[in-house]
Amino acid sequence: MPGITSCTRPRPRSAGWCERYPRPAMTSTDADRPSTTLDLFRLQVARTPDAVAVRTEAEKLTYRDLDYRSDQIACLIDSAGPPGDLPVGVCLRRTADLLPTLIGIWKAGRPYLPLDPDLPPRRARGMAARGGCTVIVSHSEHRELLAALDGVRPLLLDAEQGPSTGVITARALRPEDAAYIMFTSGSTGEPKGVVVEHRGLTNYLLWAAREYGGSGTGGSPYFTSIGFDLGVPSLFAPLIIGQAVHLLPDPLDPADLAALLVAGGPYAFVKMTPGHLNLISLDLSAAEARKLAGVVIAAGDAFPYSLAARWRALAGPGGTDVATEYGPTEITIGNSGMRVPLGNTDGLVPLGSPIPHTMMYVLDDHLDPVPSGVPGEVYIGGIGVARGYLGDPALTAQRFLPDPYGEPGARLYRSGDRARQVGDDLYFLGRTDDQVKIRGHRVELAEVATALQRHPDIREAIVVDRLRNTHTELAGFVVAAPAREVDVAELRAAVAAELPGYMIPAQLRVVDRLPLTANGKIDRAALLRSLEDNTTPAARNTDPDVVEFSYQVVRNDNDQYSLWDAGRPPPRGWRSTGVDGSRADCLAHIASVWQVDARSPSAEPRSTR
Repeated sequence: MPGITSCTRPRPRSAGWCERYPRPAMTSTDADRPSTTLDLFRLQVARTPDAVAVRTEAEKLTYRDLDYRSDQIACLIDSAGPPGDLPVGVCLRRTADLLPTLIGIWKAGRPYLPLDPDLPPRRARGMAARGGCTVIVSHSEHRELLAALDGVRPLLLDAEQGPSTGVITARALRPEDAAYIMFTSGSTGEPKGVVVEHRGLTNYLLWAAREYGGSGTGGSPYFTSIGFDLGVPSLFAPLIIGQAVHLLPDPLDPADLAALLVAGGPYAFVKMTPGHLNLISLDLSAAEARKLAGVVIAAGDAFPYSLAARWRALAGPGGTDVATEYGPTEITIGNSGMRVPLGNTDGLVPLGSPIPHTMMYVLDDHLDPVPSGVPGEVYIGGIGVARGYLGDPALTAQRFLPDPYGEPGARLYRSGDRARQVGDDLYFLGRTDDQVKIRGHRVELAEVATALQRHPDIREAIVVDRLRNTHTELAGFVVAAPAREVDVAELRAAVAAELPGYMIPAQLRVVDRLPLTANGKIDRAALLRSLEDNTTPAARNTDPDVVEFSYQVVRNDNDQYSLWDAGRPPPRGWRSTGVDGSRADCLAHIASVWQVDARSPSAEPRSTR
C-alpha cells in the first residue's frame, strides 16, 4: 500500500439488491426491532410455537421445544460459570442437541466455537486453547477427544446433572457482540480464529431468508461440518421464517448424499459446494432433481458455468433453480450472489451482486480502483466485515485496512482474490497466492484449467503446481465428459495450440472424479499424492523487486488498528498514533500495545498516548 492517490470515488458494487429489499433492522438504537439472530428466533417462537423447527432421523423438535431446550442448556452454561465473554466450545455431531446448544450459548451471552468431533486431538487442543474455552458442550461418545483438551470442563448433555430451569444471568446480546469464532487454515501452519459479530450474521441471514427461504416452505438440509461456515445459513435462516432445519446423519458417506436429500425434500433451499453439486448431479434422476428444492446454491469454491448448465439441463425448465454465492469467512459467510443466468457454458460463474449493506471493490496495490476489464484484488466492506483474528492484532491489521471510500472509521477486508469487472459482472480469476512462476513467466492456474476444460472431451479440470527437482511445474487432472474418452496426446496438442509452452502441464492425468475434502472442496493434496514420483507443493512465488514503503500505525474510534502510508493523511475516522516505520516495525508495535488475551474475543488495546 504505497499510497492512496487522489482519485474519483469508485462506485462500489452495492447497488441492485440493496434497492430491492427494505433495510434490515440492524441498529442497537432501535429497541423495538430485532438486532440479533436470537431476537429473530424468539419472535418466530412466538409466531409458530408448534411448527417443526428441527428434524433428524430419530426425532422432531417444535419451535417451543427448541426454545425450552436451549433455555436448559443456557442455564447449564451459566452455572458452569465461564468468565466474561469467553466462547463456549461445541463438540457435537448433527444430533437434536446441536441447535439447542448453539442457541443456548447465545442465550448465555457468549459466542460459540465449533470443534468438529473428527478433528485431530492436537488441532482441537490448539483451537480450544487459543479461543480460551473453559467449557465445551458435547456428548459422552467424544470423551477421548475431550480428554486431550487442557483446562476444559466438558458439559456432556447425555450425562450432565444440573439445573433444568432457572434464571439466566447473562446480559442481553448486542449487535456488536461476537456470535461465533470460526477457525480457518492459517498461512503459518496454525489455524486462525475469525471473530464474527451478530450484526453481520443477522444482516446476512435476513438476506438469505428472503433470497433462499422464499423459494419454498421445506426449510434446508444441514450436512456440513460445524466448523465450516458455508452451512451456517442452513442452520439458522429457516429458524427466522418458521421453517425446519433437517439435520442429515453424521457421519455421512458422500455417496449417500443424493438419496438422503431426495428422501428429506423438497426443501426451500440446499446450499453446498460445487463439488457436492457435481456429485448429486451424477446420482439424481431428472425427476428427483426437478423437485429437490426451490434453489440449490453452489458456494465455497470456483463454480464452472458448465456445471450450472448441466444441473439446469437435468432439473429442466421450472425445476430446481441454481445460484452462486461468494464470500470469505472474514466477511460473515457470504457477501454476494446471484441466480445463475441461462445461456453461458464457458468459464466460471461471476461472483454476483453484493448483499444489502455491503460493498465490493476491485482495487490495485495502491487501493485505487482499476478500470473495467483490468484484473485487481477484491476488497470487501460494510456491515459483514468481521472483528478480526482472535489474539492476533498484527494479522488483523494486515488484512483489515482503513476504508478510504466508506463511512468514517470503516474497514475493508483484503480478500486475496483476484477478479475483473466487465459490465455489471465480476469474474473470479483465482487467488493472489495461486499465481506461480514457470521459467520466469507468471502463470494463473485457473487459466490453464479453463483451457483444458474447453476441450469437448473434458467435463472437469484442475491444475496444481508442484516442486520437482528444484523447479516448479504444473500437473493437470481431468475428468472425461460423458461417453467420451480422453486422448492425452491429443489434449496436450489442443492446449498447446492455445497456450504458450511454459503453461502446458508437465503431466496430464485422467481421473474418474476429482477427490473432495470433508468440506466438499477439491482435495489438491490428494491429487499431488497420486503422482508416481515424489513431489511436494510448490512454494508460492513472491516478487523479488518489492520495495519497502514507510507506514504509519492508525487507529479508529473503535480502537481498531491498521497500517497506512506514512506519506498520506489517514482516511476519515482514522487517526495516526504517531508511530511509523517499516511494515514489520508497525506490526510489532500493534502487537505490543494490544492486550493480546487469546482468551477473549474482545481484547482491548492499551492507549498508545
